[in-house]
Amino acid sequence: MKKWRFAFFVLLVLNLIAVIGFFLFITTPSDNFKTYQAESSPPPEGNTVVVNTTKADFEGIANTYIADAMEGQPMPLRLSVTDNVSLSTELTVFGVTLPILLTFDPVVLPDGNLLLEQRSVEVGRLDIPPESALKLLRDSVDLPEFMEVLPKEEEVVLNLTEIPINGGVSVRATSFDLEEDDIRLLVTIQP
Repeated sequence: MKKWRFAFFVLLVLNLIAVIGFFLFITTPSDNFKTYQAESSPPPEGNTVVVNTTKADFEGIANTYIADAMEGQPMPLRLSVTDNVSLSTELTVFGVTLPILLTFDPVVLPDGNLLLEQRSVEVGRLDIPPESALKLLRDSVDLPEFMEVLPKEEEVVLNLTEIPINGGVSVRATSFDLEEDDIRLLVTIQP
């Protein structure tokens, strides 16, 4: 009987070590992780036009650029704009697909990029901390280069100024009012 008891405790310890190791693997940032610092920079030189758009149009444009950045891969996440901004994706863990829905409040940064401050997180029916959900998103989904996930700050930065647009065109956000359905983007065409 002592053999079975000993084997049970060895198996229990191995399982605990595996769970703790998996948790540490998920929560540790990668070596090339950098935090985002917004800088107030002057708009690029060139001809500038302010574009007013709606939530639906912004959502369509954003998802188009996300799909283009994925270069034919299945789109790992979807951005939607309603009374807030949300990112939805699916993650497969141990053969089980978990739906993830992250909800954010948008803030326009001085440099024209868009900061998404996390409001809520839903991972299936699991109750996990927002920081862990963002780490999971950052480490498991191949995101476009212009999307930066900051788990400790519970934020995502959409670097609009870094979206690759042909023809010397750059985009900056000037206002993002979801309540009034008024989103203004500064589009600059360089000579």
